[in-house]
Amino acid sequence: MVRLTCFVREYLSQQCMFFGAGINETEERGGHAVNSMLEKINCLKDQPFSPKKLIESAILIQLWQWLTSQKVSLEEPVLKLLLEFNKIIAKQRLERSFIYQKIPFHFYLPIEHNRNIRRAKDIKHLIFSPVFQNHLKTYTPGVIRDMIDSFISAYVKEMAKETGKDIGSIDDIPDLMLSVTFGGSDTTSTSIAWFILYMVLYPNVQEQIHDELDQVIGKEYLPRWQDVQNMPYLQATICEVMRRSSPLPIAGSNAIRDTTLAGYHIPKGTLVLLDITQIHHDKHEWPEPEEFKPERFLDIEGKFVGWNKLNAFMPFGLGRRECVGTAFAKIMLFTFAATLLHCLRFELPEGSKKPSEEPSRIQLVSSPTEFQVVARKRR
Repeated sequence: MVRLTCFVREYLSQQCMFFGAGINETEERGGHAVNSMLEKINCLKDQPFSPKKLIESAILIQLWQWLTSQKVSLEEPVLKLLLEFNKIIAKQRLERSFIYQKIPFHFYLPIEHNRNIRRAKDIKHLIFSPVFQNHLKTYTPGVIRDMIDSFISAYVKEMAKETGKDIGSIDDIPDLMLSVTFGGSDTTSTSIAWFILYMVLYPNVQEQIHDELDQVIGKEYLPRWQDVQNMPYLQATICEVMRRSSPLPIAGSNAIRDTTLAGYHIPKGTLVLLDITQIHHDKHEWPEPEEFKPERFLDIEGKFVGWNKLNAFMPFGLGRRECVGTAFAKIMLFTFAATLLHCLRFELPEGSKKPSEEPSRIQLVSSPTEFQVVARKRR
């Protein structure tokens, strides 16, 4: 995927604010996504289902419309290709990325990983590149239809300045579309899947959230982002899910200058990795780190301490390399968690084995082991 230059990161952050993290816009699209999921769940009539794919499909439908102005349904080939693309990218083992940096010819060996990467490139040429080319042909300066138009506009304006800044090429936009699609859907849907898993594993926590929702929202209305400040226990639970599961297990960046760390010389350009999972499970920072305790994120008065109060909590990375879609992710997480629990009670299927709290395996995104739930209407 495209290398995020300073220009691309800064502009992508702005567009996440304009298209994604603008509160009203994000809340509306998040509402559409969760409502489409609720409709699908209602059709299941208390039958067990795996939540991850259902969540991911609902988010992808909205994200694709956001990005391209195209509406797709659950049964359309485009959605199936997007899901396949996400699955391929998520399956990239972290060590493979390092091998390719040191041994580039490794890419040409006939192994499954390489076949998957070539398939991802095929999907790019099947759906991402044609949509971009169509936007490029029909683009009108000053008329912004969607996020692709906004990307085109940004590149055109920056190139006109002739500042010499490293902005990449306008032909990088299809790769940027890939980054937005994967980053905005897979990580968010994985986080929500983890949330549902912990709700069925800790029904007392789910019950406490139900009580909070009933007190703050009541039974006649759906939760809104404006309600978030009045729901400290739900916010604390979301944060504890992100700590315990660490959906983004590792963050990395290249050293921008020579430096020293713990007595070791780190040359400029060295890939430096931040083990977020280890930080989130450090017993010196988190008493009983393997225990699921939402109250970690509440003060003595029961108020939510905030996402940034605890130094050892960094679910979206840290500093300038923090995920550019952080604000978008927080709103989507609250919208899904609050709406789903306002309407439903999640349970394990009768007679089923208790799911594991450990990830299936550590990849670019840390996903829960496959599990099924039953969703019953609360009202």
